[in-house]
Parts: sequence; structure tokens; C-alpha cells
Amino acid sequence: MSRLLLISNSGAPFLAHCREMIRTFLSDGTRVTYVTAARLGDEDERYSRAAAALAEAGLKTDHLKLDLDAVRKLEQAEAIFVGGGNTYALVSRLRQHGLLQKLAERIRNGMPYIGTSAGTNIAAPNILATNDWNVVGTTEFTGMGLVPWAINPHYQETDPIMAPGSETRDQRIAEYLNCNFIPVLGIEEQTAVRVENEKAIVVGQGRARFFERGSKPKWMSAGTEFSLH
Repeated sequence: MSRLLLISNSGAPFLAHCREMIRTFLSDGTRVTYVTAARLGDEDERYSRAAAALAEAGLKTDHLKLDLDAVRKLEQAEAIFVGGGNTYALVSRLRQHGLLQKLAERIRNGMPYIGTSAGTNIAAPNILATNDWNVVGTTEFTGMGLVPWAINPHYQETDPIMAPGSETRDQRIAEYLNCNFIPVLGIEEQTAVRVENEKAIVVGQGRARFFERGSKPKWMSAGTEFSLH
């Protein structure tokens, strides 16, 4: 049964707002394997920042790179944390190395999973609600399908002052729903959705918003619990 912590995270200090929710999500002494495959840039620098931030939460980490040792590290991981970056690059790279399906299998068998931004996106049935550009030109948009909705991290409610003269996040989500029946969960910054025992709960400082074809969007504040079915 899947245990997920799906975080919408950006800003500084790095991971500051979600350290406590990560610490309480994991059992004491759990070692976190951090995946930097979404990073378009210096992966070692990103891992160093993540390791330092997680150390402040009392967590030890190791780094899963997409090398010959990646499968072994995934198989031996106690918990996986997939960090942010470009969602399309992340899915493409994990597929190329045969890791996406293996990761999903380990999570379904009970390994705790934490995702931020791109790492949150790939928990969904597809990655089409991401804010990222498909700079790698992948034609693979299928995620792990661990939850029944697509995810839009960094969701921002439409500003009525800006709406008449600019494209909005809500318009992009409406376009998605015109072409897809899978609903969308928008997650505001400094907010996460924790999934356990076939239920999800909104945690953190913000809200989540549920979009479904033919229905009015629904806000969910921190503490709101909802079923996966």
C-alpha cells in the first residue's frame, strides 16, 4: 500500500517549510535516498543542498544518480525522495534507465515516497498538468499512477486583476480537462498532500484545489481529508 508525501515546494531556504512534515512522515532512523534526475544542471550541488536541509531534520541521505549503481540503490532504498526540476526530463531519464516502473513497484509494496515539484508530478497517471516546458522533446507523458489525479504543483489562484489581459493557470487546467477525463489537483506553495491507507490529507500552510470536468473547482484547506476513490 502506497505511502506518499507530495510537496509543492520552491523558494528559500531550501526545503525549509517542509522539513518537519518530512520528518514526521518517516520512521525514526530511516535513510533517505535522494534522486536528482529532474535537475538540468549540477546534480551534485542539488544533492548537497538537499542533504544539508534533511540533516537539519535529523535525516541521513544518500544520492541516487543515473549510473550503473542506480538499480541496486533503488532496490535497497528505505525511502525515496525525488527532487524538483524538469518533469519531462525526469520521466525521460527514469524510463531510459528502466527505473520508473521499478520505482512504482517499490512504492506500491510499501516503500515511503517523497516528491517535490517534478517529483510530485510523476506520482500521477500523467505529467500533463506540469508547468514545465518539454525541453527534452520526450513523447512519454505517463507517470506512475499512484494517485487518480494529475497534479499541478505551485498552483496559484487566478488574480482577477490580471485575468482579462493574461493567460492563467486556471485556463491551462480548463484546456487540459477539455482533452482529458483525469482530474487535476492543484497544490499551492508550502503545501503538500500526504497519502496513506487509501486516503489523502492536505498538510502545510496553503491549500489544494480539485478540478474535474463538468464540476466547479473545489478548495481544500490544510487538514482536509479525502478518499482516493
